This record gives sequence, C-alpha cells and structure tokens, in this order.
Amino acid sequence: MKDKTKWMILIVMAHLVNIAVAQTIDTVKWRIHYATSFRKTEESKKPRQDERILDIGHTVSRFYSLWEGRYQEVRDSVIKKGGQLQDVMNAYSKILYPRSYSYYIVFKNYPQKGKLTFTDDLIKNYIYQEAMETPQWQMVSGDTLLAGNRCQKAITSFRGRTWTAWFTPEIPISDGPWKLYGLPGLILQATDDKGYFNFKCIQIEKGKNQPIIFQNKKYISCSRKQLNQLYIKKAKDPRGLMKDMGMGESKGWGPDGKPLVYKPKRAILMDE
Repeated sequence: MKDKTKWMILIVMAHLVNIAVAQTIDTVKWRIHYATSFRKTEESKKPRQDERILDIGHTVSRFYSLWEGRYQEVRDSVIKKGGQLQDVMNAYSKILYPRSYSYYIVFKNYPQKGKLTFTDDLIKNYIYQEAMETPQWQMVSGDTLLAGNRCQKAITSFRGRTWTAWFTPEIPISDGPWKLYGLPGLILQATDDKGYFNFKCIQIEKGKNQPIIFQNKKYISCSRKQLNQLYIKKAKDPRGLMKDMGMGESKGWGPDGKPLVYKPKRAILMDE
C-alpha cells in the first residue's frame, strides 16, 4: 500500500473517534476561490494542485481547501450516522473532487482581533495561535487583470520567503491567501520567489451569509516551530512519525514481497 493511501486511512481512522462539532464564528461577506499549486518536499517532481477558499466575514476570515473540506464533510456525515472505515471509503469514491491532501486552515482575527489560529491534520489534529504579523510590503511597478479586477504589484520578505503579490484596490479589503495581508486591497495572486507556492484567484463571489465555521476537535496545542518539526519528520520518516503518534509499526510491501524502502525527503516549509 502506498504511503499516501495509508496516511489517508490512518487519518480517517483517527477521526472515527473524533467527530468535530462545527461552531459558527462569523458569516461570509466575500468568498474568494484560488487555484493553488504547492510542493511539500524538495524531491517532488511536480507541484500538487488544490482549490482553496478565502471566506471573509465581518471580523474573521477562514482560508481552507475546498476539495479536502468536501471530504471532511462527507466523512463526518458518515461517521455521525454510525458508519465505519469502509463506509467512509465508499462515500469518498463518489466525490468528484480530486485529493490535495492539504488539510491546513488559517483563521485571521480569531479568536480575537490581531490573533491568527492555524490548524492541521497529521493523523492527529494540531492547533497553534500566534499574533498576526503584517508583512512589510514594497510597492513596485506593474499591473495586471485578475478575475476582472485591476491589480497592482507588491513584494515582501515574510517568514523566510520572498513573495510577489497582486492586489486590487477595487476590493478595499486587507486580506489574502494563507497568512498574507496588509495591502490596501484584496490579494488576488501570491507567489514565492522559488515557485514552491502559488495562489491565483479564479472566482470572486459576494457572500450570502454562509457560516464561517470553526471545527471543535480534540486538538493538540503546539507552537508553529513544533508543527514545522512534525512536517520535517513526516517528510524524512513518515513511518517513524506514525510510531511516535502511537500508531504502531507501519511497513509497506512491494509486488515482489519485499519491504518497501522509504527514501527520506526534505520538507518545504511555507514559513519558518
């Protein structure tokens, strides 16, 4: 069994005993869709794809994967009805969205103004909170059109990466994908200088007061540094990480009956 498939099954199993309770923390004024590409390791031959959503409310914003969010909704629905692992996997097979295996969620101005909450699933659910840090942007010449909106260009060095962003003053909201914000307009595209991460707006919708939710799970509190260490461990030795999390030994077997040998990889961290 491939490590990615095994990892997915372990996450499903972990959630069988950890049903999330959704808490409404705001309502949607704007919903921004971003076509997203990203690389998790230096050894990745091609970037992974995702469609991510930025829900902007009256005070809070939530940035999450549309694709993986749909899988979570289906999984939780099946579990609440008493379904087991095979029931969840059967329901997954009927979802039309591809998998991105990107589970992180970023909340800005939550649980209070000036605070950022970050959650992710690595078999277990992790959470950290930190003060929102405004990137120090430099305006540079250049303009383009994105999703029908005129955009200006800006760059910043933020958390160990240089980002180029395109923002639109036509939507005067200081927000954007991931942890990026602080410009006099909504960020519609952002790319790091190495091309590891790219967010490009493909659709803008006016909100219809849909709920912005926070999933109340059994989170493990940690720091950003501690979670980054888990990302590094997962790339270098995922079976060792599973063992550390109490999931036991995990070995894959090839068609020749011999144990699969996992080659350590180097994690690419979005922020350091």
